[in-house]
Amino acid sequence: MIKAIFSKLCPNCGGDISSERLTKGLPCERCLPVVEHDLCKSIKDGSLKSICNVEEELLEWMEEFKRGLSASPWALQKTWAKRVLVGSSFALLAPTGVGKTSFGLSMVSFLAKKGKKSYVILPTKLLVEQTVRKLKDFGIKENEILFFGDDKNKEKEEKKKRLVEGQFLVLITTSMFLYKNYQIIPKDFSFIFVDDVDSFLKTAKNVDKALYLLGYTEEDIELALKLIKLKEKPNKSQEDWDKIRDYSKQLREISNQKAGVLVVSSATSNPKSSRIKLFRELLGFEVGTPTFYLRNIVDAYEDINALPLEEWIRKLGKGGLIFVPSDKGKEYVDLLKEELSFKGISSLTYEELTEENLRLFESGQVDVLIGIASYRNPLARGFDMPHVVRYALFYGVPKIVVSLKLESNLSHLLWALSSIRSNIVKKLPQLSQKLDGWLSQLRSYQYLTEEFLSDKPELKAKIDRLKAELEEFLRSEEVLSILRQSEDVSLRVTEEGYQLVVSDVTGYLQASGRTSRMFAGGISKGLSLVLVDDKRAFNHLIKKVRWFSEDIQFVKVGEINLEELMQEIEKDRNLIREFIKSEKPSNNTDLLKPVLIVVESPNKARTIANFFGKAVRRRVGGHEVLETSTESRYLMITASLGHVLDLVNEGGFHGVILNDGIQPMYEVIEGKRELVESLRKLAFESEEVFIATDPDAEGEKIGWDIAQLLKPFAKSIKRMEFHEITKKAIVKALNELRDVDENKVKAQIVRRVSDRWVGFEFSQMLWSAFGKNWLSAGRVQTPVLGWIVEREKEHRKKIYKVLVNLGEKDRRLVVEFSFEDKQSAKEFFDSLEYVEVHTLSEKEELRYPPPPYRTDTMLKDASDKYRFSLPKTMELAQTLFELGFITYHRTDSVRVSDYGIALAKEYIKEEFGEEYFNPRVWGEGGAHECIRPTKMLEPEELRSMQVSGQLEGITNQHILLYELIFKRFVASQMKPVKVKVKEILIKAGNLEQKRKS
Repeated sequence: MIKAIFSKLCPNCGGDISSERLTKGLPCERCLPVVEHDLCKSIKDGSLKSICNVEEELLEWMEEFKRGLSASPWALQKTWAKRVLVGSSFALLAPTGVGKTSFGLSMVSFLAKKGKKSYVILPTKLLVEQTVRKLKDFGIKENEILFFGDDKNKEKEEKKKRLVEGQFLVLITTSMFLYKNYQIIPKDFSFIFVDDVDSFLKTAKNVDKALYLLGYTEEDIELALKLIKLKEKPNKSQEDWDKIRDYSKQLREISNQKAGVLVVSSATSNPKSSRIKLFRELLGFEVGTPTFYLRNIVDAYEDINALPLEEWIRKLGKGGLIFVPSDKGKEYVDLLKEELSFKGISSLTYEELTEENLRLFESGQVDVLIGIASYRNPLARGFDMPHVVRYALFYGVPKIVVSLKLESNLSHLLWALSSIRSNIVKKLPQLSQKLDGWLSQLRSYQYLTEEFLSDKPELKAKIDRLKAELEEFLRSEEVLSILRQSEDVSLRVTEEGYQLVVSDVTGYLQASGRTSRMFAGGISKGLSLVLVDDKRAFNHLIKKVRWFSEDIQFVKVGEINLEELMQEIEKDRNLIREFIKSEKPSNNTDLLKPVLIVVESPNKARTIANFFGKAVRRRVGGHEVLETSTESRYLMITASLGHVLDLVNEGGFHGVILNDGIQPMYEVIEGKRELVESLRKLAFESEEVFIATDPDAEGEKIGWDIAQLLKPFAKSIKRMEFHEITKKAIVKALNELRDVDENKVKAQIVRRVSDRWVGFEFSQMLWSAFGKNWLSAGRVQTPVLGWIVEREKEHRKKIYKVLVNLGEKDRRLVVEFSFEDKQSAKEFFDSLEYVEVHTLSEKEELRYPPPPYRTDTMLKDASDKYRFSLPKTMELAQTLFELGFITYHRTDSVRVSDYGIALAKEYIKEEFGEEYFNPRVWGEGGAHECIRPTKMLEPEELRSMQVSGQLEGITNQHILLYELIFKRFVASQMKPVKVKVKEILIKAGNLEQKRKS
């Protein structure tokens, strides 16, 4: 037990509280003088008491849920209920079969029995009638429900009268009814539930109407639209930023006064209207398309000539998606449909995806759908039938083909040029700067349309000049020669000239991802089979897919038992169909358990969230939360923005109470009070809290602080530890949780207290001695300054040297002779006529590489080679760590893990040959490791990603540091170099020196 006092941090009254009370999840002694078994009955009124009241309501809702659905709610549904009960609006982010509608209707029923009004908005009149029947099954009386379906005029008028007079507890209508009648709908709803947000958003003004029902005014909405417009404005001025802060503050104050809650199902298509952003600014949540990157796909390949296409389809069965490369075009899709029809295969193209045709595909009357392997194609991007789709078959490697006449679109040219950049720079490094300039221009111009450029002749001329420069460069013989020798870039010769061919990785990932979707039973199994028509493009696909996922490994289809695999895939489809049909929770109520993960920085939060999909953003207080999902957990990831607490400035001896031992006294750092409240709200929503601060003493202390603040609100708090930010490391950390290490925490407390004591006392001595109260001294700085003074004294002692340069051009030898006095040095210099060099021996020696970096060696090399200051190097390394490019950079270990050795082996084998690989562990086992790359992404590839806009937050300085780390690590796993060494004797006058050269 670590004793400490937390100033103004009692979770109930906001007074002072001890760590002993917080560790037990209790409020201070004033709020709870006597600790009893039932905390909620004894506690005085306050914030924690309010949480107790919500917990009581939650239990009542759970009983209502069980009564209506004959099953217990999932942990995720309980989190949703908590949000509603505390008055938070949000979007339901959940996979197929999790029971979004069941949750919404159970909440409507619960609130109705409390006398509170709800409004359910549905896409069709048929669903309105079905929902009425379901709510009656929950026990809601008929006269408490008002719904509008296929009503006759007289009946409709009577119902509208009831609506105006508010004679109902539950209103159920279609989105269209809201659009036409919102003016007569009362504005006293406690809960509004939109069950199909895609249909709801077909009319963008429905967003405004829903907000009106929650009590927002036209003026509120106009203010929010102004804020949205300002945020989207490029090159903002300081005045713009000031307005953004002012408008945001005004809108938060307005939103805090609203009582109703809006809950919408997450979108399945990307809403186009900017009005959708009103939800973000006024209600704190985004309505986006959640994308789960959780793949359970077997990625296979085979030569395209191994079997005809129709034979593969017969082997794999119905429920297939056929993708052709984008260079083949729409005409080839139509031709392929005709050919398959002739061979007895029923198919539809991506242009025929009507509801009626999709039902034919669903029923098995249509065998396969045909689309183009591009992220823009609707079959690859917006198509979602997880209960039907079983496999994706790529009839040719997904490709981007760029004519070297450069008449193609700039986006393709950008991707192609960034793909070949590292190949060219390796052979022609002098062209690096020119290539980067072109990529930067392409990045700026890639989205400009011909229509946009039509009335901007100067800009169009500039782009045409850029194309002409690139065409001349790419058609030059030295570049063509490099591309011909490449193993992963193809050059086609056509009647019109050369074409550059690279793989379309994004198209492959989007299209193959249709075969594996998250659902209530886990992640469905899928198969992706690439029929290879271009080996170089396929090599490029294998290489570039590593940028996006470390899990994808292509296997030869002959190594797979296809029959067993397809049976496993079909088993998952049957399960999904059952979930869709019944929409009842499974018996496993812990599936998708909501977990709050707290990291230090937003960068780290984004990197972790991106491993599992496109996260949906939510705002709690003024604090951003990213929400995504693993197979078994619903993740809410947020950042503490570094330290949350620090020693108080007033009280005790420089923030430490000394009456009964040593008790540090902490307070919230200025400006972070709202963040603490947000973290507490999020902890209450969650089933568990995982603290994922950095794995050093400082990170452990930040984690301990957060744990103390959240314990009264969280059932379980654990520590996540990882030393690299990769998907594999995060998944491992999620499965190997631990408690906070109090020994590390104590070490950091001692360090901080000594910083404060030594620093404050020494500083006061300086003020007294020099009369300047801006001077300061510190625990570390003071002895280091003394060391510097002593070194300066030594430096001032004069030593006289004579330097002799021997040799010529690039074969030079510098010999140094030192003397204690100037006279001796001058006499030696004046008398020196010649220097003799004699070879004493010659032999071969092995020069071994240095070990990979630890913190001190990295800092030294960065300083020596690039003149980076220590804080600058650590700042650059922190960003590289948080973005997932290097392992943790605060380490005294040079140990290389088995995984690190495997990464090096793969790279060295590809680039130099396996005979150059020499694995070395370099240190004993343990949690800490050296500083190394987390994936073997070459520095030039990283630079290509940076200049082409695929990667944000990285500068040239980051890449220089990454290059140091990358090269040092690769060298540490290579064979020693064999060198010839000569031992020489140098004679100069009466002096001799022995040297090795």
